[in-house]
Amino acid sequence: MLAKAKKITLYLENGTLDGLINISESDGWDFGGELYSCPRNKLDELVNDESADKVGVYMLLSNKQVYVGQATDLRSRIKQHKLSKDWWERVILLTSKKDELNQSHITYLEAALIQKATECGTNDIENKTKGNKHNLDKYERRLLDQYLEEAYFILELIGVTAFQKNKKAKSKINTVLPPIENKTTGQIDLRAKKEVGDYLKENNVELFTFFSYAKLQEKKKVFWINPDVDLIKTDWMIVLNNQVDRVIHILKVPGNTFMCSLNHEKGVLRIRPDKPMYLDINIDAKNFVDSGSKTSFKEFVFKSLKY
Repeated sequence: MLAKAKKITLYLENGTLDGLINISESDGWDFGGELYSCPRNKLDELVNDESADKVGVYMLLSNKQVYVGQATDLRSRIKQHKLSKDWWERVILLTSKKDELNQSHITYLEAALIQKATECGTNDIENKTKGNKHNLDKYERRLLDQYLEEAYFILELIGVTAFQKNKKAKSKINTVLPPIENKTTGQIDLRAKKEVGDYLKENNVELFTFFSYAKLQEKKKVFWINPDVDLIKTDWMIVLNNQVDRVIHILKVPGNTFMCSLNHEKGVLRIRPDKPMYLDINIDAKNFVDSGSKTSFKEFVFKSLKY
């Protein structure tokens, strides 16, 4: 049987796969599927584009992991994640050209994408959502499965391998920018979680497979982290990057050291009231005290590395 011909309209903002990408026309893509792909350093261009203000699902990507979510306003949600999550270097939006997806649709798509990423071993540790119940009939589920089949094809086409099993090849897209060398001082500039992790490994720092990461919130002079509440039950590694003073602090917290609560209690880590699966921790850059629990994390610092 001859393969079916396919026509895909691919817009490359800077002529390469490393910049802003939009695919708004693909033969047979149900719901009038549409994809946006954008590196973190070009995010302002995406969020200022009204065409991205739609219902859909999104993927935050690094070279090793993916975080999947859903939103009725993709543009606003991505702006929030720019502030709350430091590790990702590229975002993918899956939506529809005429904004045809609804809440039940994106709930189904989110759950399917998370399951796929989990099976492929690329799902982010904080991304445990199983998806809420949806009110879809058999026909709609079939259409959404076909929507996903086309999405997986396009993702592979542009070099995203997070949803492919047994694919060891790196993405064609450079999802993590290399450390930038300051031409005046000769020092490197580290910001993203992947950059910092690689730098620490190069300097013989043994990292846990999963660790919490935060860079300095320069205006507030704190490190803000939102780890999964279950992490406090296990030995927990925290990496704090002070990019102003150019020093990385590595902390090891033994399992069951802390308790957590939705209330403000001294010595008890606070749970985020809006997202109770996460903790809300703000560690002062000078004394390592969490502003919510008034607990000092200083005793858990086992190594500080200048760069």
